[in-house]
Amino acid sequence: MSAIPSNLARVPVSLSSQAMLSNLTRTSARLLEAQVQLASGRLVNKPSDNPIGASLMLGLQRSMDIREQRFINFDRAESLMNVADAAMGEATDIVLQARDIASQMIGIGGDPETRRNQAEVINAMINEMVDLANTKFGDLYLFGGAQTGRAPVEATLGGYRYTGADYGLSLDLGVGEPLEVTLPLDRAFGAMSTRVEGDRDLNPDLVGATRVSDLNGARGLGVTLGTVSIDVGGVGSIDVDLTSADSVQDVIDLIDDAIATLEADTSTAILGPGRVSINSTSNGLALDVLPGLTVTFSDVGAGTAAADLGLSQASFTSATPDGADVDSRLTMLTAIADLPGVSPLGDFVITNAGQTRTVDTTGVTTLQDLANAIARTGIGARLTISNNGERINVVSELSGTAMSISETVGGTSATDLGIRSFTGSTRLDSFNNGRGVHILSGSIDPQTGLPDPTLDIDFRVHLSDGTFFDVDLAGAETVQDVIDMVTTAAPPGTLTIALTDGPNGLTLTDLTGGAGTFRIESRNGSRAAEDLGILMESAGAILTGEDRATIEVDSVLTHLVRLREALLADDSLGITFAGEALTADVDRLAQARAVLGQRSNRVSAIRTREEDRQLLDQSLMSQIRDLDYNEATIRFTSLQAQLQAAMLTTSQLGSLSLFRFLG
Repeated sequence: MSAIPSNLARVPVSLSSQAMLSNLTRTSARLLEAQVQLASGRLVNKPSDNPIGASLMLGLQRSMDIREQRFINFDRAESLMNVADAAMGEATDIVLQARDIASQMIGIGGDPETRRNQAEVINAMINEMVDLANTKFGDLYLFGGAQTGRAPVEATLGGYRYTGADYGLSLDLGVGEPLEVTLPLDRAFGAMSTRVEGDRDLNPDLVGATRVSDLNGARGLGVTLGTVSIDVGGVGSIDVDLTSADSVQDVIDLIDDAIATLEADTSTAILGPGRVSINSTSNGLALDVLPGLTVTFSDVGAGTAAADLGLSQASFTSATPDGADVDSRLTMLTAIADLPGVSPLGDFVITNAGQTRTVDTTGVTTLQDLANAIARTGIGARLTISNNGERINVVSELSGTAMSISETVGGTSATDLGIRSFTGSTRLDSFNNGRGVHILSGSIDPQTGLPDPTLDIDFRVHLSDGTFFDVDLAGAETVQDVIDMVTTAAPPGTLTIALTDGPNGLTLTDLTGGAGTFRIESRNGSRAAEDLGILMESAGAILTGEDRATIEVDSVLTHLVRLREALLADDSLGITFAGEALTADVDRLAQARAVLGQRSNRVSAIRTREEDRQLLDQSLMSQIRDLDYNEATIRFTSLQAQLQAAMLTTSQLGSLSLFRFLG
């Protein structure tokens, strides 16, 4: 209540009036504040009401706003995954129906006319599968991976090309790292690309322009730059900081400058005219150390730069000038001239979807130029670099077609690059779209029950002079094994077998000069000659086989196309293989749905946790901001009574006279 302080025994009327007015103002202000709080329902209406609480409220509000956006992401993610799961469910039904058709069309159940009719059914399934692969939710394509703005599958060159990304679309769900909520098509429908994997390490030469980041390093762990100590026995030592180096030439210059400084400080010549350079094998560094001196590199502290750069494995002397191999990685900027055994580069041939294109390498100087030259063929192939940076691969982007890479006549460039798809090292189990080559082995005589080697003979070669010889391919694993076994089986001077010059396949040449027919005959029911593409005959002396080592995309679309083709061709074996492949597609779709289900469960669990946190934040916000109406009402009533009493007291004090004040 307003009153004159007790420590003031006598005060002027004006002072008491000022004190009364001040107290009335404070009480009125507090009453007004209470009125605002009661009207708004909030204890804190402006930062000055509770600075600490207001600061905490701002942080809580920011967290809740972010969480609200995450709730939108949760809804989006769950919707995307639900639609994708439904699409994969429909795809599974289609594959199961196609597999049932394949089963029904094997054996007596499938006559040519029925198979042709079923081929039309499969064709409709292919179109429906393409539609499912291009499923949209809103404006997003669900199976394009992170590229959701365009249809991931398009028909081209008689096949189906995947144009999406190989990783999914990620959303921020507040779990530390983004969660992929879409699938790239290959996770559900099969790999929409396959590759001719390079079969040789191109091992590019180390050059000054090579970036340090493009080195695998002498330890195979990359290169981590740091401070290196250089010790010259009997002369002195110096440290050099290599962290600023970007290229190999930068490293060379920094080391050379450090040694030059040591030479100047000690007035001693350490290096000869070759100084610091790239070694003669173009795979590491070299020092031209003068006779009688030894240069030793070591890392400072926990650094690994000297070891990574191949400098600390052994000391440098005039007799041992070379450092260890730092293993340059391939990049798109790697020069063709820096690939040992490849330059000069010539043309080569890519066949895909039944079409053949010659890759024109005129003006190609880097791997990027080569990639552009392959892309310009428009045949659905592209060049990539292997993850370890050692090889190049050529990727087919078309499902439902077969790709091969071969040479031009007399050319060797595809082989030199390691990308020819039919070579001596090609494994037989990759032939015929992964079905391999059927080779007889361990046959048993049905009469005696004993092993009979004659029943393991796979084919017979009939020469033009009327003679013949038999070939047993048991144990063969590669094309070169076949070449060696046929050569061994042939009587001397009667036949040669080698890779075809130019197109892929095997070429057999009859050297007997007879007038008869040169031909290959299958024996004991073996399919080896057919699977190798040499089950044929020739009126001349040369028999050129077919390419049975083509590369095919392992996808549900490919297998449906193969089933359609086998039905149209009345090919029972092809129908069987297509049906088996479709079984694998069912398993792949099931696995993809399981992955999607696991992600959906994770999203639900994260959402539940976020809802709990949101409730806690709202509760804390309410404790700071929201008004306790009971307490506020009591405080408001008390302030009203206080104001009334103060006003009454003030009016009474205002009636005092000078005589009463002095009395």
